[in-house]
Amino acid sequence: MSSASAPRQERYPWEPESTNRANLAAAALRQMLTQKIPASGMHAQTLLAAAGALVGFAAQNAALEQGELLTTRRDLVAPESLMLRKTADGRRVLAGRWINAALLLGYGHGFPLQRFVVQAAAAAGLSRTEFADYWELERQVAKAAADGEFGELREDEGRQTLAKPQDLLRVFWPTTRKILRAPMPLEVRDEPMLNEAHWPILLSMVAAKLMTQTAPEMGPRIAANLVMEGAIVGSKVDPELADPGRWTLAPGPRGLQIARDDRKRRVVA
Repeated sequence: MSSASAPRQERYPWEPESTNRANLAAAALRQMLTQKIPASGMHAQTLLAAAGALVGFAAQNAALEQGELLTTRRDLVAPESLMLRKTADGRRVLAGRWINAALLLGYGHGFPLQRFVVQAAAAAGLSRTEFADYWELERQVAKAAADGEFGELREDEGRQTLAKPQDLLRVFWPTTRKILRAPMPLEVRDEPMLNEAHWPILLSMVAAKLMTQTAPEMGPRIAANLVMEGAIVGSKVDPELADPGRWTLAPGPRGLQIARDDRKRRVVA
């Protein structure tokens, strides 16, 4: 049996308990995105940038969830796991290994975004030597943020002028979060909710599907770079821009202090 026809052996972390829920959410997310941004013509590039930005912001959200749960156990948190920084013009950005792990080939993440992007682009004909260095791209985005030039996608050959990832997140993240937390249809047996740590994986699958869907409109290298750069920029955006009021972030004596608003209100009450 050829490798192309061999059944997939690995399980996604929500399988088998929430397989139907994940499939329904992925289909709803693709539909939501393509209804707002057509997968054809000049709009296809914006669609992929938006899909990437959602993966990046979900990676940030998962890192903040983990950070908040470990707020009282800083001895378990390695240096540079999650960092809050300010740009030269005073804007806040997030960075750190926990965020990058979900996007790049990070320890503990069997399904990072880069894996899905490489598979989709390779299936569309991109050779191994044609892929960009996405770790270097992350360093370039981090440097741009430090220099006060954060948020703009690069001008590159074959690209059109695109919306900023943070503007795309303002439009799409609230609906994305509702879809990921939506109840199951009444006619379908209920399943456990998707863990927020797994949202980046599901959104990475959606981005890869959209890369395949938009393949006739652009080359696989442009598609791969758009998704990855959108994700890296989206992962660093101040959460207050796209999800206002949900997170309280501040430096503290033992590192970054993180509080999720709904949990904080329950404690106060």
